[in-house]
Amino acid sequence: MNIHTALVLLFAAFTLYSLVARRLEASILSGPMLFTAIGYAFFSIDAALISPLNNSVVEFLATATLAIILFRDAANIRISSVIAERATAALSARLLFIGIPLTILAGTWAGLALFPALGLFGALVLAIVLTPTDAALAQPVFGNDGLPEIEREALDVESGLNDGLCLPVLLITLALAADTGGGEGMAGHTAFFLKQVVFGPIVGLAAGYLGAVCAGFAFDRALSNPAGRTPIMVGLAGLAYLAAEQLGGNGFLAAFMAGLAFGWRLPAETVEKASNFAMTEGSILTNLTFLIFGAVMLPRAFGTAPAPALLYAVLSLTLVRMLPVFIAMLGTRSTGKARLFVGWFGPRGLASVLYLILVVDQSGFVVAEAVTNIAVFTILLSVILHGVSAPFAQRVFFRTRG
Repeated sequence: MNIHTALVLLFAAFTLYSLVARRLEASILSGPMLFTAIGYAFFSIDAALISPLNNSVVEFLATATLAIILFRDAANIRISSVIAERATAALSARLLFIGIPLTILAGTWAGLALFPALGLFGALVLAIVLTPTDAALAQPVFGNDGLPEIEREALDVESGLNDGLCLPVLLITLALAADTGGGEGMAGHTAFFLKQVVFGPIVGLAAGYLGAVCAGFAFDRALSNPAGRTPIMVGLAGLAYLAAEQLGGNGFLAAFMAGLAFGWRLPAETVEKASNFAMTEGSILTNLTFLIFGAVMLPRAFGTAPAPALLYAVLSLTLVRMLPVFIAMLGTRSTGKARLFVGWFGPRGLASVLYLILVVDQSGFVVAEAVTNIAVFTILLSVILHGVSAPFAQRVFFRTRG
């Protein structure tokens, strides 16, 4: 099969998907699931087709997609209502500052138990890679108004912030594991972490607020036409991400905080209209990322992954995630079903794919291939299981409403 035939099939797939996307969202199939399968099919038919694709292509797509989705989701969070609803803010904080550390610890323990050859740093890197949750894979859940608002909003906030919080921890761990810390010591790593989590949000808030002010000024004076207003979220997401990275901050935290500021400053109706374009772009980039994931990363894992990788994947999606969430939610008013709901809907996706590229590109990290193959199995299982279960979330977790 030549490249032109492959492109025809790819565009045909996007066309068909767009025609039946609504039905698919209500079924056990999802966009990431289908495009992962299409990517793997391309590899199976003709491996030479995917030879031009490399880690830099996957990294670019995953980074752009994640920044846009984080900005868009944050912009649609009514920050005033979240602050006013103390239960939502408290639950979000619990998931971030209790759930994340416990999930990393549980994932590290599971990695050491199943793969002793990884060593402490290898198991820790594997756990960090698989800790961030993916809002894109759980979008049918976040958009389901029939589910409890507090838990749903807290999941959205967690998915937006955990990518940026875990990234500096991953980079520091990789540096320590590969012995490439440059003699900085813990003081240097601590300073790096603080720059990431402080400069990122500050830059993001500034970019989002100033962008919203400019947008409001232009919209009120009809300086732009309606069609020209829709790409603003994509532009601001990119600006916030790149500006933060240039200043040593975390770009993903910046994109999320920029979205919060943008949504807070502008009327909900304006934000909703601008979200339509960002949602379309995010959907296209998400599916492209998973297509390349299926074509490039999945075949490598199938060829070399050890048998216990599937067991680790199951543990990562269940006990490693759900037990820390249950502990984090102790003392809240959430029901047992709500805790199961929050614990289960922590899908692994775009952030984990991006983190894997950083792992592979880290020189001196000798267990990079083993970590990558195990993580790929976990992401694949997450795409399938969370995609299948998302349409049934309300019926499975909340059969009765109190």
